Amino acid sequence: MANFEQINTVFLDWLKANGATVSTSIALQDYSAESAGRGVVATADINKDDELFSIPRPLLLSPENSELAKKIDLTTLAGWNPLMMCMIYEYCHGETSRWKPYFDILPTEFSTPMFWSDEELEELKGTGVVDKIGKEEAESVFKDQLWPLISANLELFPVQDKDEASFLKIFHRMGSLIMAYAFHNTLTDKESDEDVMDEDDDEDEDAKVSVSMVPMADMLNHKTGHNNARLFHEKECLRMVAIKPIKAGGQIYNTYGDLCNADLLRKYGFVDVPNPHNIAEISGQSVVSQCIEAVEGEAGRDEKVEWLLDNDGLEDFFILEADGEIPEELVGCAKILMMPLEEFRTTVVTGKKLPSTKLTAEVQKVLRQLLEVRLAEYPFTAKVTKEALYARKRCPS
Repeated sequence: MANFEQINTVFLDWLKANGATVSTSIALQDYSAESAGRGVVATADINKDDELFSIPRPLLLSPENSELAKKIDLTTLAGWNPLMMCMIYEYCHGETSRWKPYFDILPTEFSTPMFWSDEELEELKGTGVVDKIGKEEAESVFKDQLWPLISANLELFPVQDKDEASFLKIFHRMGSLIMAYAFHNTLTDKESDEDVMDEDDDEDEDAKVSVSMVPMADMLNHKTGHNNARLFHEKECLRMVAIKPIKAGGQIYNTYGDLCNADLLRKYGFVDVPNPHNIAEISGQSVVSQCIEAVEGEAGRDEKVEWLLDNDGLEDFFILEADGEIPEELVGCAKILMMPLEEFRTTVVTGKKLPSTKLTAEVQKVLRQLLEVRLAEYPFTAKVTKEALYARKRCPS
């Protein structure tokens, strides 16, 4: 198998041969000792606003550029699925794919919970991550939407094993690559001739949203609080630019967003310690149960819940952020649930007057009990978990 430097050289030569530009002040580097795989390092001092590299749009691996879109109608597919089909198609074409050097530099194994064993997933009990992995849902999409298209056009996918199970394995690998490496590219009709930065905000309804694989841009790692580069979307190309000075020898970081460790683990297979964006989720169902039980049992439960749902007062999950502040939405919901039924009907339903979101001693007591119940969902205390992790570091298997 080609070694690390050989793969890097072939990949960078391929980029440049296809119109990309790469600054002489950066290089690919092996950060596997830091459990980060490949990354990009500054080989010389870099100034703010220096361009690190630019990737022409025809080099993006996307439905717009893949030959598959000319052979199969992908317009009936939504979300990631058009890109997924193109990724599977190009991967199956191996040496003849235009993106072969790109596939060679991408990982073949993943540390995301999607690939964990049942025993390993037990370590995540209480975190809520397991319920969000979505493996069954993903496989349902493959079976219902993608496999019918693939199986009806098997001649377009030149691989030895053409059974459903073999393509499902490819699907999971391509899905993991899209999850961890794809970029949203958004240009509105009015802004199609202007530069648009890649942002985390919700996209405008009129925006043209496409998901693409952007060679080289996805080589940058993420570390909370260390972002020093940003991807700019332009009409002809995508440019990675330094947003602050970077000293020679420093790693160049893009940002994946202000994500908590649960989302970093689920999407990318790593966590940041410390991470100021960590959160705790309290289910709306738990809030209802704890508050109703504290005052009057089941009387009025359904009526209050229905009103809260109709008025956006009850969330699937209430979010507690790292600063420990109890969100006003949670306090307001708890007060309504704990309110005597007749008072609720007279004041809230008929009088349309909402309770204050100021935390009272009565509500504080119930919320404390709620947090204790939530904490008990974890199989181990924080102290036991830290001790176990420390022991593993000292005695790795």
